[in-house]
Amino acid sequence: MKTTYIEQNSKSILHKIDNPRLPFNWGANPYRGCLHSCIYCYARYTHRYLDLDPESDFETTIIIKKNAAQILRKELSNPKWIKELVNLGSICDPYQPIERKYQITREMLKEFSRYKVPFTIATKSNLISRDIDIIAEMSKDTYVDVVISISSINDQIRKQIEPRATSTQGRLKLAEELSSFGINVGILLMPIIPFLNDSDEDLEELFSEISKVKPKYVIPGIMYLTSSPKKRFLEFIEMVYPKLLSNFKDYYKGRSPPKSYKESLYKKLMKLRQKYNLHEYKSSYTNTSSNNQSKLDSWF
Repeated sequence: MKTTYIEQNSKSILHKIDNPRLPFNWGANPYRGCLHSCIYCYARYTHRYLDLDPESDFETTIIIKKNAAQILRKELSNPKWIKELVNLGSICDPYQPIERKYQITREMLKEFSRYKVPFTIATKSNLISRDIDIIAEMSKDTYVDVVISISSINDQIRKQIEPRATSTQGRLKLAEELSSFGINVGILLMPIIPFLNDSDEDLEELFSEISKVKPKYVIPGIMYLTSSPKKRFLEFIEMVYPKLLSNFKDYYKGRSPPKSYKESLYKKLMKLRQKYNLHEYKSSYTNTSSNNQSKLDSWF
């Protein structure tokens, strides 16, 4: 698959996020589009703002914000900025493959460190290990939270739904490595997809493996399908798991599965979390602007 990279200069990097369930009010993205090609990705819709096709162009046309670090420095040095928590990679993974060449994420981390601004990163890539030096040093006196996203213990399914991301075992090793440097590490256990990665056996094994790397918390989340990824996802099911197509169409008449399914799954996950002593999300960060305490227990 041919990938096109477009360099752009941005006028701004920090953007406001208004969601009381989240512990952060700000996001920043060094790239737009994502080469990981996750078929369920909600962020595909953002390519519409670039007059690009969210279904076909999101993982084939990557926008590189070449001046991101310089603009971030300008914004963080503004006297009106009060050092709120920033989600680095709020729309697209900041550690996708092109980061090896451009190192924009690394330069942005240097700016967060320069101004001691708290941040959180969610990623599916082991490339973040390259920046352990900055993240670990900053963790000593600033709130830093790294979240590793994991979807399935079954790597065959993982390859199908996240074809270009780091393997599940690679992500578990990454979580263990980051923790060994004193970095606060959590696990995003998502998306849990009905009929694909939600079997009792797979979930039991996944929780068992996660418990071995001792994350600070685990946040489970079921798959939501908005209009942008739904068509693509159902086409994937029709091609790879045709016998399940009617099940998915029935479950995803809206954005999420039936309430009865979600309640049953949530109870199952809570039992597994207790069995393996995996904690709920409790942020030690206090939002200085609104004093909201996040209720990010799960994405159900």
